[in-house]
This record gives sequence, structure tokens and C-alpha cells, in this order.
Amino acid sequence: MSSSAENSPSPVPESSNEPTPQLDIPPDILRLRTAIFSLDSPITVSVTEFNNAWKYLDNIYVRNQARYGQKKTTTYYWCRLWRTKAYEPSVSDEQRKRKRTVREPIGCPCRIRIVSDGYYMTITRGKEQHNHDISALDYKLTTAARELAAQAVAKGSRPSLVARELKKSGIGGRITSKDAWNAGNVWASRKEGRPAWQKHYPKNSVMEAIVANEPGPPEVLQLESYPRPPPKSGEILIEVKAFGLSRSELLARQGRSADAKFPQIMGREAVGIVTAGDGTVAPGTRVVAMIRDLLPEYPGSYAQYTRVPVTHVRRIHPLCKLSWEHLAVFSEMIPTAWNALFRALRLHPDDRLLIRGGSTSIGLAAACIAKRHCSFIASTTRQESRKELLEVAGANKILIDDGSLSQRIKSEGLEFTKVLDLIGANTIADSLQCVRPYGIVCLAGTIGGDSIISNFSPMDAVPSTVSFTTYKSSAEDFKNFPLDLLCQEIESGHLKLPNIRIYFSNQIVEAHRSMEENRAEGKVVVLW
Repeated sequence: MSSSAENSPSPVPESSNEPTPQLDIPPDILRLRTAIFSLDSPITVSVTEFNNAWKYLDNIYVRNQARYGQKKTTTYYWCRLWRTKAYEPSVSDEQRKRKRTVREPIGCPCRIRIVSDGYYMTITRGKEQHNHDISALDYKLTTAARELAAQAVAKGSRPSLVARELKKSGIGGRITSKDAWNAGNVWASRKEGRPAWQKHYPKNSVMEAIVANEPGPPEVLQLESYPRPPPKSGEILIEVKAFGLSRSELLARQGRSADAKFPQIMGREAVGIVTAGDGTVAPGTRVVAMIRDLLPEYPGSYAQYTRVPVTHVRRIHPLCKLSWEHLAVFSEMIPTAWNALFRALRLHPDDRLLIRGGSTSIGLAAACIAKRHCSFIASTTRQESRKELLEVAGANKILIDDGSLSQRIKSEGLEFTKVLDLIGANTIADSLQCVRPYGIVCLAGTIGGDSIISNFSPMDAVPSTVSFTTYKSSAEDFKNFPLDLLCQEIESGHLKLPNIRIYFSNQIVEAHRSMEENRAEGKVVVLW
């Protein structure tokens, strides 16, 4: 049977005007390839870096064996030229349909070990080095060389030009125009298999995750295959069913938060089902998890599975009938609003409450909760079009916020005993002037972007007898807020939730964009 290369058209003279094939080759891949070949010292790379690089390295080593532990996976590799004697074909040269070259054995003693904890991979070499140079491995094409050739040929580039460019780049090895032609034909009809790096993990330990490999716009969020995180002692593994989006994740994606690291799986909120881990929470239990104070040491919730300490989860009552998108609001939005109102502001039925940043998800939730627990609510917004949204949430009066709200409040004779400021450093000085004596002002958000109050003099900024406090979610508060009671009130209709805008995991870019452009008008929830 003839190969597809034998049926390829005969070569024609190459035109000097023919465009050079564009090959997408990472700039540092040759340096990394040389470093992993020599391995003079251990190398540690993230799983994502390893995923991207392995297809450029898979002609150096062959997998020998793997050991799967509860917390780590260890994989052993031998140099591809490990054989000590020549290959003995079982078919004679006369019977062989395709010509085959038998190479002289080298017997390279080099062995490497790759240890992965699910997030990083440490590569170390055994005692013996390679007994040959890296060019001896050029006879075997890497997966990357075949894929690059296939893509370029499938786009119409001449196979001989593709092979030439690959050789010039140092990636192609001994690739020929026939190799490039055959790769192009295979590319057009092949089915995607498992990525090479997944061979380090059992099939049931791979999940889908939304990964940001670099800071940037919503488009940097990509759905990728990723190793499932194994739970450690005192932790549980959750199959994530839904997660909410928060403003802090926009800052993290843009690289503007202090703890932003790339690549990363973001996500501060999660609801789902326990699948494994600490025996105190049985598998199959529905739970709500708070992850905000665990990042970046723990993986976020933008994944099919995430691990969290048992101290950061709440069991959902077995009789609760709320859907996953409704349960997702109990991870951060409802606990933050509830605790800010009742722990920080100590809300009383006679209080008159001002919510600054009322059109945010937490501002809307605070209005929904507070309308049954205080006498009067005013909410602020910067847009006239949001008035109806705030009225539906429970606000008695809507104020358009231009940054100098205190002057308008005094001119209209309004009085407030409690102020919940969700905007941040830009407005807190003005918010302190909006409350009457013996009132309380609580700063519980920084949607304005600034978390540091510049030129703040407490004696001048805080009026006499006015109390200024802050609220930040904690695991202790999360464990103590009345989850079951609030679920019952939502089911019975006594507590109405803000609007919930639902997206699916493959719509994560649009979900981030809608929140970034302030089009959500409520809580954004993503379902797996």
C-alpha cells in the first residue's frame, strides 16, 4: 500500500514571491529544551507551562512508569536512546513493504523523574548524564514539529517551505517535505486525543478549568484540561455546580490585585457536591464554599472541581429546594450583605439606612434584606436608568451619586443613622458626613478601585460621636450567618433575591465582559 507521500504531486519550482509559512513557536522553547536535556539542576515549572512545552520535548524521553499517590504523582522517563542492542525486526527486508533504517544502539543511561502535586512539576535527573548530544535525537520528530507542519500545510503552504522553516527554527530536526505533506493530510481528518501531559494522570483525575495564563482582557480566560486537585488532610473535594463572579476577580484578571499570579484558576465562590476528602462531610453532601481568603494558595472555583478546608464550607439543608444558581449567592453576596448590616452596622428596626453603591450585587442584596429590618432605605446610583432596579430591591428613595452626596442630603433635610459604603476610599470621607450624630458608617467594599484612603485625618474626617467601622468577610462569620433561615425565607417568598444573570462555563468571556461593562444589574452566576 502506498503512503500519502507517494501520491503527493511532483515538486514544482518554488517561487521567490511565495510567502514564508508563519509558525507559532514559543520564543524560549529551545532554551527550555536544552535545559531539560542536560538537567544540570532540578527544574520546577507549572502544569500549564509543562502542558505547553512537552510537545516540543517528547522526542528526548520516553515514559517508563508512574506512581500515583494521594497528594503527588511521580513519573519516570528514560532517554529515547536507552537501548543497548540493535532492534531485531520480526519481518524480513524482502517482506517489508516500507523501507526501514535500523539505527546503531547507543545505550544512553540517562533517567529523569517528574513529580507533580497537581499545580507544579519538578523535573530532576538521575546520577547518569546523556552519553550523546541533543542532535542525536533529531531522527525522531516532536509532536510540535508535526502539528506545526500540519497546520501550515493545511493552510496552503508548500510542504518543502514548511520543512525548511522548521529546520531553520531548530524545532524540525530532520523533517522532510514528505513528512510535512503527510502531516497536513492527517491534520485534516484526525480526531483530537488526550494532550501528552495528561499521560501523567489517570483519566478520572483530569477536569475542565477556566485558566488565565496572563493578565489582560476577558479573552485571556480559556477553557483548558487541568489536573484535578487532590484533597489534603482537613480538606474536601467539591464538584463545582455553580460559582458567582465578583469585582475583585476583574482586578485579579487584569493583574491589578496584590496576590495575582499567572497562570491561575480564579474564583472566590462555589456551590457543589462533596466527592471526597475529610470524613466530617460525607460524599454527596451539597455545600456552599467561601474561597476568597484562600487564594492564591488554593485553586479557585473556575473549575469542575476545587478543594477547600472544611472550615470554609457550609452544608445545605437536605430539604432545601433552591436551584444551583440561587444557592450560588450564599457563597459571598448574601453573607457579606447580612454580616455588614447586622454585625458591623448593628441594624435596628428604627434605623434609617443609606446604601452607597446600591446597584452593585451586594448593595442590591443589602436592600432586599434590610427592607424588613429597618424603617427607611435610600440607595445610590450614578445612572438614572437604575432607579427602577433599586426600587424593586426595596429602596424607599433613590439618590443619584455625583461624589458629593452629603451636600444634597443636608439640603433636602434627610437623616440617616447608618451608612453602608460599598464604593471605597473615594467616597468614604463624604459618607462620614451623611450620617447624623451617634450614627455608624461601615466601609464594606471597594468597587471604586481604590482601597487606600489618601490624606485621611481621623480627627477632621470623622464627625464627633460618629462611629466609623469596616467589614471584611471571614471564615468565622461565614460559618455563623443564618444560612438555613435565609434559604427558607427565599423559598417562601419572604426574601426576594436580586436579579441573577446566568452564563455557562463556555461563556465565561461574555460573563466577565458584562460585569466589566456594568450590564449585569444583579448577580452574575456561571453554571458548569
